[in-house]
Amino acid sequence: MNKKQLAVLRDRFSGRRSADLFVSTLSSWYDEKHGRKSKEEIDFINSLSENECPYCHGHHFVHDGRRKDGRLVYLCRDCGRKFNPLSGTLFDSAKIPISEWIEYILHLTEYHSIKSSANDNRNARTTGRYWLSKAFFALRGYQDDVVLKGSVYIDETYVPELKGDRATCDGKRKRGLSRDQYCIMTGTDGDCCFAFMEGKGKPSANKARKAYMTHIGVGSTLIHDGEKSQFAIVGPLSLKEEVHPTDSTSGLPDKDNPMEPINRIHRFLKRFLRSHGGYSRDDLQDWLNLFCFIWNTPGDHEMKAQALIEIMLKTVKIMRYRATKH
Repeated sequence: MNKKQLAVLRDRFSGRRSADLFVSTLSSWYDEKHGRKSKEEIDFINSLSENECPYCHGHHFVHDGRRKDGRLVYLCRDCGRKFNPLSGTLFDSAKIPISEWIEYILHLTEYHSIKSSANDNRNARTTGRYWLSKAFFALRGYQDDVVLKGSVYIDETYVPELKGDRATCDGKRKRGLSRDQYCIMTGTDGDCCFAFMEGKGKPSANKARKAYMTHIGVGSTLIHDGEKSQFAIVGPLSLKEEVHPTDSTSGLPDKDNPMEPINRIHRFLKRFLRSHGGYSRDDLQDWLNLFCFIWNTPGDHEMKAQALIEIMLKTVKIMRYRATKH
């Protein structure tokens, strides 16, 4: 509910005995959901360093007062436009305080669904999906710098197409690693991980090279299950090998399974994706980026949320509600 809708309700209930109670209740709900930016938030925003104008990228700008909410305003001497510390970022023109993002990001790190998060935050689900698209954009390219060294475990896991999009043969779902299974190629050194969606069906040597080559350090020890495509990266990276065929590890307790580090990644990844089961498969790589960020960022959920918000504050991109899919 926005201010205009609230004013309409005030007029509609004017003169009724229940008007004061009804309107005051709605007003309190509105104020709670659309709280003002706190002094701490304004101080934090104003502490963000400004290196250039977000519009012309010029470096000649001066302080030019403050906004009503207390944010500093700058005037660019090169293009003549005014801006504030959030201009040009993912929080440009945001009406909802950044502080409300804290709970939302916490929910993401705790594997909440968009639906449950929206219910807790008393936001529309479309708002949750809009915010999610901002988080996705901030994390694109996050895995580019992930390079594992030492003992590196790799394997593939699979995610099915949505039910209505699955391939069938004579009305029956195809068996095995058919074309309705997305191949996710993963790796871990026991601490950090990476995960890349490389098409559908069984992995190929080309897919393995694309997914693994730039994310495994030269001379590392590659621990894998002997899948044919995985051998394609051994020579080019001068890797040592430790092979544990699936037949020899199947049925072993987790503590005795030499492939447990990568199996653990798969268990948590599947759990994470199940919590968002109805997501579009077009966004699968974005979900994988988010999962790896959560897994790789040290600290508790609060520290992970803080790290993501800081990344978003540094991401130069204006994303309007109407221009994103939700």
